[in-house]
Amino acid sequence: MKNLSKYLFFFLIFIIFTNALSKQNTIKNIRISDKPDNTTTRIVFDLTKKTAYSVFILDNQPRLVVDLEASSYKKFEEFKSNIIKNIRINNNGKGVIRLVFDLKKVAFIERNFYLSKNNKNVFRLVIDLRSQKKVKGNIKTKIKAKKPFTITIDAGHGGLDPGAVRYKYKEKDITLLAAKELRLLLDNKGYKVYLTRNKDTFISLRKRRKIAKKYNSDLFISLHVDSVKKKATRGTSIYTLSDKASDKVTAMLAERENKVDLIAGIDSTKVDNEVFSILLDLQRRDTKNASSSFAEIYVGKIREHGYRALKRPHRHAGFAVLKSPDIPSVLIELGFLSNPKDAKYLSNKKSRARVLKALSEAIDLYAKSRSNI
Repeated sequence: MKNLSKYLFFFLIFIIFTNALSKQNTIKNIRISDKPDNTTTRIVFDLTKKTAYSVFILDNQPRLVVDLEASSYKKFEEFKSNIIKNIRINNNGKGVIRLVFDLKKVAFIERNFYLSKNNKNVFRLVIDLRSQKKVKGNIKTKIKAKKPFTITIDAGHGGLDPGAVRYKYKEKDITLLAAKELRLLLDNKGYKVYLTRNKDTFISLRKRRKIAKKYNSDLFISLHVDSVKKKATRGTSIYTLSDKASDKVTAMLAERENKVDLIAGIDSTKVDNEVFSILLDLQRRDTKNASSSFAEIYVGKIREHGYRALKRPHRHAGFAVLKSPDIPSVLIELGFLSNPKDAKYLSNKKSRARVLKALSEAIDLYAKSRSNI
């Protein structure tokens, strides 16, 4: 009986091990070739599995970036190309390999697609790059204007949901004033800016995300002010999405903010199944990374301006309003209504301008890093 148990144990270990191996994806090879017209280059990835990927171009110091769900890669054959200079690879050890193709000239992605696996059980991901053609003669070409960087600003709470209430101040009023003031700052810089609400009205968390999606936003910022029992606590903080909260205080804050819809009788847990499944997708990873990137820029700008922040200003938790799968999203607590100094500071337009200036400068840096302006 003991021997049988022993064999069963090792058999289970074998099954688990082989199953884990079967889920891993390896980049077996990368093949690069130029087409005869010398304006098109084809990149072919030989893969053991057909997995999620993302691909995009960065125009400044032109680069093609490919993120692949893969755990390992093999040596690649040497290449010569009219468009591609070299390849840089980063394996973060978390199941995603980033490949950066440094380009000799500005190019665009003509198409990208999977070929069905061949007789060697190899899947092929194909990316076609095309360089910009020179226009012969006096033929006028219509140049498509670059899409302006678009930001949706969400004034937290509103209507029957006042948010934090301390002294004579209500969170919903301060966030609306701050959102309108930030919009004016950004409008003057040439950004495309939308608000989730322009007046004192209730909007569900899910609808706030849908508004950002409707306007094809590049960034979603939800403005809030906090309130806690400890009156001495003050300063700004910024939150990004995570399945697990960074600390107990953040977990409680997320739980409190996520209950907003229940005030209006909306159960967001019944409509978010699709979003939760998308979190597993590679696109969600890119979005979370971009959100974290903005958060770090914001923290840097806050410190540069000498504005008070919490001890660990960048935190994370499962905020429902941040669960857009394809829009970098952050929730900013401008300060604490429970602190008399913060409350007075946040209720004054001139004082608010200081933190909003730092926030607008953070947006400038982030937008430039995303190559949209």
